[in-house]
Amino acid sequence: MQMARKQVRFIETCYKLYEQKMYYVAYSILHDEGKAEDAVQDAFLKLMKHEVQFERADSDDCKRYIITVIRNAAITIYNKTKKESEYMYLTDKDERAEAAVDMDLDSDTDWKSLIETLPEKYREVVECLVIKEYTTRETATKLNITEANVRKRYERAKQMMKDYVTEKGIYVEQSVYCQ
Repeated sequence: MQMARKQVRFIETCYKLYEQKMYYVAYSILHDEGKAEDAVQDAFLKLMKHEVQFERADSDDCKRYIITVIRNAAITIYNKTKKESEYMYLTDKDERAEAAVDMDLDSDTDWKSLIETLPEKYREVVECLVIKEYTTRETATKLNITEANVRKRYERAKQMMKDYVTEKGIYVEQSVYCQ
């Protein structure tokens, strides 16, 4: 019981000493206030769970350890967020590809001719992402452009195709565009 109280006091002291520094470190990695706050909370939960104990909370060893814990917590959140965003992007792309089957186009030839209406730089991206099913990273590498550029070109290509089929009066399920 006395050990638990000592641990609580130690964590409270660490919180008072390092909370702002921990937030600063997390924010410098995540660039998001809410996520930085979450990282600080996660770090303190880890410190409590592992019952970390140093002789003095203001020691250099304790400070280094706490900074390492917050850096790891922030990086974990960063990686998780990155994976989620990539998953969302890929899921969104897959849903569009599946929904595209509902378009009132007669054959693969119609699809190819629709894609052929795109300027070359957009057509290449659509072919890589949708037809060849490359990832954004693979497409960027193949076309020697950035991943952000791949996403933007894909977005613009979808809008061009949407405008084209609307102009031509081709029926398209609303879910194809997933706005």
